[in-house]
Amino acid sequence: MTKKTVAIGTMRRALRRADTSLLLYAIVLFQASAMLLLTLRTDPIDTQSLILAGVMPAVTLLCVKGLPRIWKIDRVILALVLFLCSVSVVTLTAIARAPITPLTQAVYIGAGLVGMLAAIVFIRLFRHWNRWKIVFMLLSLGFIALPLLIGETKNGAKNWIELVKDVVGVQPSEFVKVSLMVVLAACLAERQSRVMKALSILFGAALCVVLLLERDLGALLLYFLATVILYFIATSNGWLSLAGLGAGAAGAVAAYFALPYVKKRVVDWRNPWADASGGGYQVIQSLIAIGSGGLIGMGLGLGMPRMIPLYHSDFVFAAICEQFGMIFALCLLAVYVLIIMRGVSIAMSCRDGFHALLSFGIVTILGLQTLLIVGGNIRLIPLTGVTLPFIAAGGSSMVSCLAGIGLLLGISSLNADRDEDDVRRAEWQEGERA
Repeated sequence: MTKKTVAIGTMRRALRRADTSLLLYAIVLFQASAMLLLTLRTDPIDTQSLILAGVMPAVTLLCVKGLPRIWKIDRVILALVLFLCSVSVVTLTAIARAPITPLTQAVYIGAGLVGMLAAIVFIRLFRHWNRWKIVFMLLSLGFIALPLLIGETKNGAKNWIELVKDVVGVQPSEFVKVSLMVVLAACLAERQSRVMKALSILFGAALCVVLLLERDLGALLLYFLATVILYFIATSNGWLSLAGLGAGAAGAVAAYFALPYVKKRVVDWRNPWADASGGGYQVIQSLIAIGSGGLIGMGLGLGMPRMIPLYHSDFVFAAICEQFGMIFALCLLAVYVLIIMRGVSIAMSCRDGFHALLSFGIVTILGLQTLLIVGGNIRLIPLTGVTLPFIAAGGSSMVSCLAGIGLLLGISSLNADRDEDDVRRAEWQEGERA
């Protein structure tokens, strides 16, 4: 058994220490070349792009080379996430207009990286989850309900809090999705506690009710599906999970008939050409943009992505397809899949239920969010209004997504520490026997 422990630990260390140089330098080359290309598109040259052409590769190298020297984190996940962030800056540099600038997005990414570092430290040091989960619940419910009292309505949903008028705002639902995963993991990790299981369901349901009142349908669907999936992963209770999905489907049907804005969104999805200048306009322009890009795209800054009113947020995937082409877009989706697969691997390597469920929860949120927004862009499902993780413009989404990745990286470092301890202990025992 001891030899097996040594072999497994050695294999895991080899996987973590796998050379990521080729991946890293490919990302740095993409960042520098794309931003330099955008620098030369204007006369005089774009100073912001020139600065970012140097700053982005430097930050990427610093993070991927430096952070693993402090904590044994998953380098591949970190490198891939930074690549997605760089795609965000490059895309917005090419198509965005004031007040949405590449510098603004870079600042959001910087804030998100700070949040990621804080999340790594937090998950490594904090231990008493059971004592604090009720506090997390109350704080999350209070925070997500704030827009009902002091919020602003944007794109039909009252889910924003403006800190500085038309300059700085916060979307509480973006941050609470991370705390939802923390609370669900803390409750469901107690496998024998029916009370905690019921409390986790009630907590998720309460958040969904608040989101329904705020008309934030995208976040509502995301929260609901994530809660059901994580509950099933934790309990393996297929019947109750199916019952939850059935109740959600019944609620969706009821909302279709009872709430006019829900019915309008479904009607626009089914036949956007019936209201081509109104509710179906964005979907139609999205499909035109994707078709115009073809396989290899029209080129950076080319095409007409601004014809889509929300080209920088809800429909940024369509804008990427138009500029970079379908091949690049599929590769981008493959990056998300790789991150999710690495996250599942981290979850499977965890020694305790809480960290395993939290890892599963983070990749579940990431996968669902990507599926919902890409599906809406290509008219596979009705548009829900969530953001494409790490790419869409906006500070709340960027900071919350990077904070979630920070939790995942922190858990990967804890797994690495425990594997190292196991290997050292096994090697010492082998030495004693010899």
